[in-house]
Amino acid sequence: MKKSARYIADVIINIVIVASTVLAIVLYFFSGPDNLGSQGVDCFKYFTTDSNVVAFVASLLYIIFRLKGNVPKWVRVFKFVGTVAVTLTFLTVVFFLVPTSAIFGGGGLRVALFFFKGNVFVLHFSTPVLSIISTCFLEKDFPITKKQALWGLVPTAVYAAVYAIMVIVVKRWYDWYGFTFGGRFELAPVAIIGMLLVTLAIALVERLIRNKKR
Repeated sequence: MKKSARYIADVIINIVIVASTVLAIVLYFFSGPDNLGSQGVDCFKYFTTDSNVVAFVASLLYIIFRLKGNVPKWVRVFKFVGTVAVTLTFLTVVFFLVPTSAIFGGGGLRVALFFFKGNVFVLHFSTPVLSIISTCFLEKDFPITKKQALWGLVPTAVYAAVYAIMVIVVKRWYDWYGFTFGGRFELAPVAIIGMLLVTLAIALVERLIRNKKR
């Protein structure tokens, strides 16, 4: 049976996501402090890594079932969740980490390029962008409901809970995302609620784009 150009593009994009993301995470695992400051299991303390893991697993499952000819509803929803997660990573880097690092850390363009060099280019840019293309523009045969879109909040909510515990309660991590605004722990809930609202907005917008009729 002849496959459509949309089908072929979708499969290729997800194969690229799987291959490049797993390679980037493996390299990151062994890369050391010249990358994002951690190596080994420590690299999984960042939402960047965790969101890309979710997107990788979702794309892998999607490819398997897509090639079999029948993608279950839960896989499509899971893939949507992964896309929301890496979109948050992408937007956080572009609109928060790059500007604040450039302004307060100095270095300008050099600092900006740091967030997109080497294997983190995959984690911060290519996986999010390819996931958005696949999920929002190539999978229009399965609309996402508002209730299903809310699952997109789960990775952010889980990570925020763990991050708050490790930064505020256990104090094993420093606040690299600035949720406590320089040690003002009482303001952390404001930052967390803000991130959840941003995640919700991403989920609803991506749902809207995906469900828009061609």
